[in-house]
Amino acid sequence: MVDTYASTLDFAARVSPGYALPPEADLDRMLLKASELIDYVTFGRAQRAWDRAGAPGSGEDPAQVRVYLSQATCDQVEFWLEAGEEHDVLGLPKGSSLQGGRVQVQRIPGQLGQRAKRTLLTAGLMWAGVPYG
Repeated sequence: MVDTYASTLDFAARVSPGYALPPEADLDRMLLKASELIDYVTFGRAQRAWDRAGAPGSGEDPAQVRVYLSQATCDQVEFWLEAGEEHDVLGLPKGSSLQGGRVQVQRIPGQLGQRAKRTLLTAGLMWAGVPYG
């Protein structure tokens, strides 16, 4: 099971002011799903870093690791607010064509938002062989 890396208060502080905050129950669900995605794209390094942060002898700054994970989680939810959460499952529309009287829509698979990716890269959680791996 993955921890939720950000709270609704973290999200309210991080999100761009142009977005309306979803109801708290929806936001809690989205933050958990974003945390699961963050852990998935980091091949489990995010949860291990979250669990180890500040452990004696780890040499890690617990506050910084958790800040990066919180920020990346909030960034991903913000991406979903912009692109639509359903696109994480269906994928973003890439193009369409008319074939046999039907419109066929090509889709790009669901993805990690660019801000979340940049935050994880800065934290060193996207690649093997990094301090939090």
